Amino acid sequence: MANIVPAHQALAFHHASHIPQEVWHALWENEAAANFVLPFALKARDLPQGGAHDHLWIAQYDGARNVAFVLSCTRGPVDNYPIFIVPSVSFARAIREGMNDQDLDNALLPLVQCLRNEVDPKRVFSVFSIARVTERFAEVFVTEAHADGANDIEAVQPPYYDATFTFCTRETLNASLPPLLEDSEGASIALCRADTSHLEQVKNLCIAFSETSPPYQLDDARATLEADAMIANEQAWVHLIQRHDQAPEMACLVATTRESTHVTAVTKVFTVAHSRGLGCALRLLHRVCTEILHSPGEKCVVLYVGNSEEMKAARKLYHKIGFQGLNGPQSQAQPMEGVERWLEIGFQSMPIGYW
Repeated sequence: MANIVPAHQALAFHHASHIPQEVWHALWENEAAANFVLPFALKARDLPQGGAHDHLWIAQYDGARNVAFVLSCTRGPVDNYPIFIVPSVSFARAIREGMNDQDLDNALLPLVQCLRNEVDPKRVFSVFSIARVTERFAEVFVTEAHADGANDIEAVQPPYYDATFTFCTRETLNASLPPLLEDSEGASIALCRADTSHLEQVKNLCIAFSETSPPYQLDDARATLEADAMIANEQAWVHLIQRHDQAPEMACLVATTRESTHVTAVTKVFTVAHSRGLGCALRLLHRVCTEILHSPGEKCVVLYVGNSEEMKAARKLYHKIGFQGLNGPQSQAQPMEGVERWLEIGFQSMPIGYW
């Protein structure tokens, strides 16, 4: 007999194999935006049942008993992840078309209440979703915490991360190759996946990247864990420069992550300071996107790029490669299907995890 889900109910699942088919369908239907939740949940189905995995998924159903949101509260190889929330395609459309705050708050309230029943509130150190969902979730979460006497829980301002979610496909990828490295002294370059011989250099670039992403700075031990996991999973790509008889130097890092059938995410696009201006990030990211998008099947590469003025050069670089919706100041960008503002809001008095 099929499960009958009451309207406006949130249901929790402590093992990915318990997630019902309609929730998987909602994730697959919104595969690109679900890249924080879907790939992890797919892998987590193979974990032994009954163990302490520190993973939780919550599905929120709307008044018509359709899946409205899927929330994940999970742990990565380094530490706890933020709370990630994916709206279904239809609910995301309703939000874009002007759903008022009260209706959105009412839709999110069961999700917040279920999460608070399942985990210690101090586990909820931040939430990341499309901007309005994040903003309203934070408001409801703090209001519910205060109602229970937890007056020390407040949203952190400014947000941890204000970003644009963008994508590149085989059709939008700039087919022209990036220019070769120009160096008057002569140099050779290599673009390749990192292997275990690169661990120390990848670790150092992970640390340097984290210093640009407060509050998620890495110490040496946690950066080693992250670098080791990326190399073992073949997710770390590096740009090496060798001048004359010197040892190859790692100039740039690009990491791929969160891969599902049609979507791969890119993160940690970082160039060391003294190699900037040589086109290393453009060259390496173009190579990575080309590799992904020309593999069998219909593929899409997604990434998040900050909306701050400091990220203007990064947005220009991604636009040049073929990522959509980044051609111009964020305030003037034309709305585009599949390109959306995402927001991460943190909460005070919470132990910070990592992602």
